[in-house]
Amino acid sequence: MPQLRNLKSPPITEAIFDIRVKARNDFDVERFAALKSQLNQRFPKIDERRGGIITFQVTPTGPQPPNIENLGLQGFFYKSEDEKLIAQFRIDGFTLNRLKPYTGWNELLPTAMELWTLYRDVSIPEVVIRLAVRYINHIPLPSGRVDLDHFLRAGPVIPKELPQSLTTFFSKITISDSERGISSQVVQALESDQSTRLPKLILDIDTFKNVDLNPRDQSIESIFIQLH
Repeated sequence: MPQLRNLKSPPITEAIFDIRVKARNDFDVERFAALKSQLNQRFPKIDERRGGIITFQVTPTGPQPPNIENLGLQGFFYKSEDEKLIAQFRIDGFTLNRLKPYTGWNELLPTAMELWTLYRDVSIPEVVIRLAVRYINHIPLPSGRVDLDHFLRAGPVIPKELPQSLTTFFSKITISDSERGISSQVVQALESDQSTRLPKLILDIDTFKNVDLNPRDQSIESIFIQLH
């Protein structure tokens, strides 16, 4: 296994901590608005998040008008002044997003746990059903011919009898650790950066565990460490 080390300029464009819950039927999502006074110093910006479902149907007589179901208010997004740190307080769970620049695991994990405690104490969910850590990396590449094996441990393999020049590629695999009940969805892709017109690699790793935990279970933090 490669040795973990801190990078001077990590390619992580977004790091995500996600806790999904089964909410109580009588929970009022407006209660998350009461956190404003506690979070205002670190998260002065607030957005409401509303949901809806649009259903399209095609019958023998032709397409029908879409059916629109308004799900109403689903939660609040608390944002830092620079909008690089976002705490999502939703009916179905809590998410912490850290946008570039990545500030490090040792800083983000305590923040996620602190905010999760606030979420838990306000919403009192029935049960925690899923924990996940996701890292989205954008790795810029130089112009010209590049050996992708220099950047990826499991890059695409082209049969030797074919031309070896790639323009784009996309792969998605799911790796399961049955012993610990942990899975990782790993997406690798090569595409063009719209701003520089140079190629870039995308490495998107979503590691998760389906659970059935009391929201006050102390093992939640240790599971996050396993996922990391």
